[in-house]
This record gives sequence, structure tokens and C-alpha cells, in this order.
Amino acid sequence: MQAADLLLVGRVARAHGLRGECKVIPESDDPLRLLDLDRVWVGPTPDGASAVTVDAARLQHTRQGVRALVRLAGARTSEEAAGYAKLNMYARKQDLPPLAPGEFFLHDLPGMTVTTAGGDVVGAVREVWEMPSSNIYVVERPGQADALIPAVPEFVRTVDLENRSLVVVPIEGLLD
Repeated sequence: MQAADLLLVGRVARAHGLRGECKVIPESDDPLRLLDLDRVWVGPTPDGASAVTVDAARLQHTRQGVRALVRLAGARTSEEAAGYAKLNMYARKQDLPPLAPGEFFLHDLPGMTVTTAGGDVVGAVREVWEMPSSNIYVVERPGQADALIPAVPEFVRTVDLENRSLVVVPIEGLLD
């Protein structure tokens, strides 16, 4: 398994209950995607992750949002589940349910060409910052400072995965 084939799907917060479940904070806008996984990779990074079979998974609604409760093979007690605490949970892209039209993985964005609605080239997405209110697309611009574009419909009109392009409608000062 290549580390590049793994996508971050959650972060193990801690053990939950007495039967070996782990409380997982989903890294997806659709936590249901975690329920159909038969195998995940758990570790601090994709390179250091090990494959683990998922014995059971369910969702829990909390004040902090939806969490997944996942029982991994070999974890039958809270002490065994605690060994996974603070580790990342990864899955292979092909093991995840297909995305709905208009949905995309954040890791697909770096390298995309960014243009304005008028057709002017702004630059290329260098990285995505995951922020509490909305993600920020960091757009590398040759000979200029990076542009920080909020990933909200008011600024980002289209994300075209097939053509690797992103169309933005900047307000005054956004690209200055």
C-alpha cells in the first residue's frame, strides 16, 4: 500500500465505552462514509499507518457534532482501544463511496489553475487551509504574494476536477 493512496477520513479522539470502541472525529462533511469501510489504516501519518479491519461502526450525535464510534479488530476493551487515541484514520479512495456531483476531495485541489470569471489567470492552488468557518485556498501567484481565497460560493464559482480548474469571483482587494 502506497501512503499516497490513503486519504485522511478521521482522527481517533479516545476510547469509548468498555467494549473497545474508538471515538473518531470524521474528516468529511458526510460522516456516513465511515460506516461502510471494512478496513482502515491507523497511524500518525500515512507512511506510519497500519491496516486494521473494522469490526463495527456507528454514528453518535453529540453537542460537538457527529462522531463515529468504531471498533477495530483486536480492540475488545477500552484499554486496547485507548492505544489508538490521537492517531489518524485513513482509507483508500477506492474504498470510499462515490462522491455526489459537485463534491470533491480537498487533496484534489492543489495544482488546479485558478482563473477569474472574466478569464484572467490568478495562479494555482498550492494548498488548502482547513479553518473553522470555511476553508481557505492558498493560491500561488508567480512574482506576487500568495492569494488567500475563502472557499465560499460568493468567491468560488466552479471547481472543475476534469479540467483541473477553479473559477473565482474576487471582490475588490482580495487579489491585491
